[in-house]
Amino acid sequence: MALIGEADDDEIPQLSTGALDALKEFYGERDSRQRQFEDLKAQAEDDYDGSPLTMEAFTEDWNASQFWYSDATATALAEQLLEGASNDSCIAVVSAPSVFIQLKNIVNSGRYPARPQMHLLEYDERFAVFKKEFVLYDFEHPMRLPGKKLHSNKLHALKLMRSPAELKGKFDRIICDPPFLSADCQTKAALTVRWLSKSWASPADARELQSARNLNPTGLRLIVCTGERMEPLITKLYGKAGTRTTSFNPEHSKGLSNEFRCYANFECREIPSMKLFESEKTLAFLDIGPLSFGHALVIPKYHGAKLTDIPDDQLSEVLHVTKKIATAVGAENYNILQNNGRAAHQEVDHVHFHYIPKPNKEEGLGISWPTQKVDKDKLQKLLEEVKAKM
Repeated sequence: MALIGEADDDEIPQLSTGALDALKEFYGERDSRQRQFEDLKAQAEDDYDGSPLTMEAFTEDWNASQFWYSDATATALAEQLLEGASNDSCIAVVSAPSVFIQLKNIVNSGRYPARPQMHLLEYDERFAVFKKEFVLYDFEHPMRLPGKKLHSNKLHALKLMRSPAELKGKFDRIICDPPFLSADCQTKAALTVRWLSKSWASPADARELQSARNLNPTGLRLIVCTGERMEPLITKLYGKAGTRTTSFNPEHSKGLSNEFRCYANFECREIPSMKLFESEKTLAFLDIGPLSFGHALVIPKYHGAKLTDIPDDQLSEVLHVTKKIATAVGAENYNILQNNGRAAHQEVDHVHFHYIPKPNKEEGLGISWPTQKVDKDKLQKLLEEVKAKM
């Protein structure tokens, strides 16, 4: 009989063949990434030789809100930052290292003749392998750059960094992906962007100013990528720079449950606005996540969370534009929808009207209509109260 604490060999837990294979694969991938990182570090120390870079050497830390873009998304965003750039251009990449990697790949490929200055502002010290291009950044201290002292083994990289005075007002092309979907993080990141910017005018505004005053200002080319629910705050923080929602849908290499959006202050081929109509008061565009084909949104430019927050004169075009879209799309059946408040299914805190074609039972808007019995005397009283207030 075995003593307490002893066990027969047959009773010792054994991993299945499948589990062992999975464990071996995990350790193999980990070791491979470590070798890739060491190779990249060695390249940086010996001066980068121009061979293609990859994010595979940098594992994501979800606790630090690290979610790398897919190569296609990172490349598309990098190309927009490089479009029209010159050797005098300065590009800041704030908390978007996968875009920085593709910027380096594209520049070193020779596809663009210019070689602009590029800097990565990032909290993750692993990216200090990029030496002079790396700036340690902590959004909690939006204008303190570098954000903190590096560990002792990174002091050499710290000496190679730019000083804060060299970064302020330096950049004419900026992309920012704030690490957290909170008002605090988004606002502080916007302070950093404003501090880095050479100008707070969009490229279009800069051209108008140049024409009107015979000046040659440099407009800011700005991209902000963050969660869909941050849209009202992004509009407020970057509105003066001409930033608006685009139809470009950033994708992450391992997927992301939160809906992500891209905001920009310029028009371009890869980041279109899907705009149907625009006037001084009103904007209309196709929905990039439609309930049915032809789903469009019409919004007043005046910011207000609910319908009652918008002045009457700012709503004067909304129904007219919505009718024009309905006529142009030509759906036989459709809904016009406008929600107010979370309980009423409003997700974005800016007044917007949906035009939603209803081609069949499965597509388009699905609703229930639970009618109630009501006391006629109460209904009459309500009628009188509402009429009096109108």
